[in-house]
Amino acid sequence: MRTVVRHGLATIIDTTIAKQKSFLYSIYGVFADRATLYIGQTIGKTGALGRLAQHLSDAHGNTYCQRLSHLFHYEEVELERTDLVAVRFANERIFEIDSPVYREAVEDLVQRILINWVTEQELAICIVSRTRPNSYNKLENIQKEASRISKVLEPWILECHQ
Repeated sequence: MRTVVRHGLATIIDTTIAKQKSFLYSIYGVFADRATLYIGQTIGKTGALGRLAQHLSDAHGNTYCQRLSHLFHYEEVELERTDLVAVRFANERIFEIDSPVYREAVEDLVQRILINWVTEQELAICIVSRTRPNSYNKLENIQKEASRISKVLEPWILECHQ
């Protein structure tokens, strides 16, 4: 009988993702042979890395795993692979304040852009995050920021999906 040893591996190229800065992040995960993508934003004390830990934990705030469980009707979520990218928001005060409304507007637009892009590229990726538009979605600087971040995420998604 063969024993399978499970292990975790994390390679962090830029440790600023663990700092309290404003990030739009994306999680690419493979679950039950399905590629999934989650888009989120944070300015938490432990940065995007801390938010990833929350998403993967059994604790409250594990929205990514909750979404997978709900959408695919699984009690327990065992990810085969998980990748994270975190993009710093532009150096504008509106993205650094405690209120998330501006970051959420960018998050919503990025998700909409990526849904269209994934469809155009004919990629078998299920975007599992939920976002809501708000009145700031129409602002030019919000739209530019969403476009900038989307252009960073697209090649990363292609690399993950190979």
